Amino acid sequence: MHLTKPRRLLVGSLGCVLLAGVCGARAVSVERTWRASAMRTSRWFKFDCGKEQASPCVLTVRLRGPIDRSHLRLFEEAVRWRHGAQRALGRRIELHVDANTRGGEIFAAMEIGRLLHRESATLHVSRSAECSSACVFVLMGATARSVAPGARVGIHRPSLGTAGSETLVESMGQQIVRYAEEMNVPRRIVDDMMATPNHRLRYLTPAELSGWVVVSADQPR
Repeated sequence: MHLTKPRRLLVGSLGCVLLAGVCGARAVSVERTWRASAMRTSRWFKFDCGKEQASPCVLTVRLRGPIDRSHLRLFEEAVRWRHGAQRALGRRIELHVDANTRGGEIFAAMEIGRLLHRESATLHVSRSAECSSACVFVLMGATARSVAPGARVGIHRPSLGTAGSETLVESMGQQIVRYAEEMNVPRRIVDDMMATPNHRLRYLTPAELSGWVVVSADQPR
């Protein structure tokens, strides 16, 4: 994964705002600069800011491909960008995640989930998209979660993909339980996950998702 485009968006065109806050006498043009950025999107970010000062802006991060440490760096950068933008504009900026991934590294996913929890982020899985395997740990971290009709959320026993990983996963059980508790999701999520062989995915029904209190009511996006 390459982060060139996000960095160009974050530091290049908006460097004055992000690196120095508000650039002295040019403060009057800051909001116009940020509004112009709302028209730009990248592979990873989308920033929308309406005209009404009282309404929040929205920074959407797209989660795509196998989750790894580069995704964690992407989210850390997005959070820094968000905080700088809020100071510069004097407006609240909501952090949203648009997820479509079949998983990846469990530890990276859990760190992303903790970051989303701290930032009170929302996560949405759009129609025909998927959030499975390690992505479920990211989903747990969001404080508001929604899954569109036709989207899929799949679970299975975590796998580290290394020799002796089954034993290591067993020893991680309590760590995963504590993570679920931190994210305020039921213990049975972990129980169902650990009971599903790691070589297959169990896709959850809407009733299961609702019963887990993992997702909110479907919201149009």
